[in-house]
Amino acid sequence: MITRRGLLGTLLGGVGAAALIRPARAVTPVTLAISSSTLAYGGLRIAQGAGLFPKNQLEPRIIVMDSGNAAISAVLGRSAEFSASGPGEVLAAKVRGRDLVIVQNIYRGLPGSLVLSKAAVAKAGIAADAPIAQRLRALDKLSIAEPSATSAYLHPYKAASEAVGAKIKFVYMTQPAMVAALQAGAVDGIVAAAPFSLAAVTNGSGVLWISGPKDELPEPVRPTSSACLQTTAEYAKSNPQVIAAMRQVAADLSDLIRDKPDEALAILSKAYPSLDAAAAKAAFAENARNWSAPKTTPEDIKREIEIQVSSGALPGVAAIDPASVLWP
Repeated sequence: MITRRGLLGTLLGGVGAAALIRPARAVTPVTLAISSSTLAYGGLRIAQGAGLFPKNQLEPRIIVMDSGNAAISAVLGRSAEFSASGPGEVLAAKVRGRDLVIVQNIYRGLPGSLVLSKAAVAKAGIAADAPIAQRLRALDKLSIAEPSATSAYLHPYKAASEAVGAKIKFVYMTQPAMVAALQAGAVDGIVAAAPFSLAAVTNGSGVLWISGPKDELPEPVRPTSSACLQTTAEYAKSNPQVIAAMRQVAADLSDLIRDKPDEALAILSKAYPSLDAAAAKAAFAENARNWSAPKTTPEDIKREIEIQVSSGALPGVAAIDPASVLWP
């Protein structure tokens, strides 16, 4: 015979069991088209390896494109929800009338370093630790590979070298192609982020001439960001919960890097197996702070617009309202 108390316990037990088997919150798949596989996106890879996306109900599919423009084209063509490239590519899209917005920052500062061929270093006749003005003057008339004409890596080296009277001959190619081009003697130098800048040094074809992550270039020419997360204003407006989740992933990443650096380094090492233990540790030490600054402000965008105006590469960019580039 079931007593009243026993019946109540049975009912409560059933409620508890139902709570235990309640379906998990739905996971939203998102495709991210990123401009390269460099360490500019090392933080993104750490977030992926640490499970921070599913923690925030997101299922990411990360696709590496040939350039920032190609990544943005994927979003504009609706084959990806998000793209990741430098602010210069976003401003170029805005000039063309595309309603692209920046959701958050991915890499603060400049990850791109300049590596010179050993022949160019010998011709320069100065050491790689000479004063920065001397190293910049040595770039006069050299052919230096850059990712694109709107790359966040381009203007800092162009402006800094021209300020000391040097004129670089820039050529454009993907960062993976740069390593082979330098080794073959097709260019005098490359501007690339790790692991490609490191590969050009470790294979013996080049010498690290100017470090981007170490802030060796003069402060006025350094960008506020070299990689940011973008989407269309239409998508952001229609999917506020996804935007909030992406921003929470970035906040969780900053916490992980600050509170558990050894765990973050281990994940980075797995994501970039071409780096040996020493190189991975050095890369983490140089870049960790740059991956931990997700906020982008109108002042940051104003600075990026000023950079593009001074470069002359984007006619009409001065008319862009900095606040219009950022999603609230």
